[in-house]
Amino acid sequence: MSGLNLVMGCSTDIPCPENFLHDPSSEKANIIAFAVVDKGKLAEEDVTEFYMENPGSGIPTPNEVIDVVRDLQVIGKAMYFPNGYINGIQPKPEEKLASVAFGTSTDPKPTGDVTNMVQLTYKNMFSTQTIKWFNGVRKNIKKYDIVYWTESKVFIVQGEDVTFHNIGYDITGNAADTIYGGFDVKWIGEGQPVPYGPIDKTLLDDFTKLTISNPTLDADDLALSNCQGGDSCKVFTAVAGGALTTTMAFAISSLAPCITWSIFRDCEYTPLASNATPVKINPLTGLVTITSLTANTSNKYRVVAVADSCVVGEYCMKIVTKPA
Repeated sequence: MSGLNLVMGCSTDIPCPENFLHDPSSEKANIIAFAVVDKGKLAEEDVTEFYMENPGSGIPTPNEVIDVVRDLQVIGKAMYFPNGYINGIQPKPEEKLASVAFGTSTDPKPTGDVTNMVQLTYKNMFSTQTIKWFNGVRKNIKKYDIVYWTESKVFIVQGEDVTFHNIGYDITGNAADTIYGGFDVKWIGEGQPVPYGPIDKTLLDDFTKLTISNPTLDADDLALSNCQGGDSCKVFTAVAGGALTTTMAFAISSLAPCITWSIFRDCEYTPLASNATPVKINPLTGLVTITSLTANTSNKYRVVAVADSCVVGEYCMKIVTKPA
């Protein structure tokens, strides 16, 4: 041995690079999901880099960050862009240099701060409500933290001055093209964001949705069962024969602000009016009122709930009446 100080093996001043017992699996080079979160809200839910490295009881793991983001979206504190709709890149950061070279240095030295940027393409950007939201974001007035995911890691950017650039969509004039959109996000930080994982990428699929519970039924007018053949609808069959008159009280299973309810007949896109017959829904309470629904029929409906945060949920059902 040549004077190697083994005591230094316990130093934690500077992290050492990881040494692998086995060759790690490769990572696909694209960002597959992205979220913006009102500044400070992640930290309130114990989602911080400190806790990613020092997990404890009740503290979200890297795999559970998506659950926190979805919960915050339901109450209007986040916006999530899911796997399947986002493709993003993160170029190497631009190093910040000292303004002056001192001593024998011929060039200013890097300070450790860098300008980071992610560039994102969003499949569903070309929609009325989405463009309205992005037109507000482009003013860079509201402060955000951001979260983004690759197929096995999550990255958390908190407490930085995050700004949005190059927001927009192109209409190319080519009928063979699809109108996508995109945006860039920039911030200055102490180095690049650290990846944490592993995560289950299947949890990143799909837009955040409200969950509508099975309705509270009026007395014993209806019996609940599941549809057959993989249909996701619930079947409510009248207990007695003849025309059906009853109520069904719907509610969602999570806290969300200012729910608006509507009901649709079968696969139609226009909701039934709040005074429609024989089936209508109270838009404020979710109470469905059925008045003299024709005997010996099968009727399919979709109940839809929309939160003030623009998160939606739907409940599919069939109402079956018996002969008189």
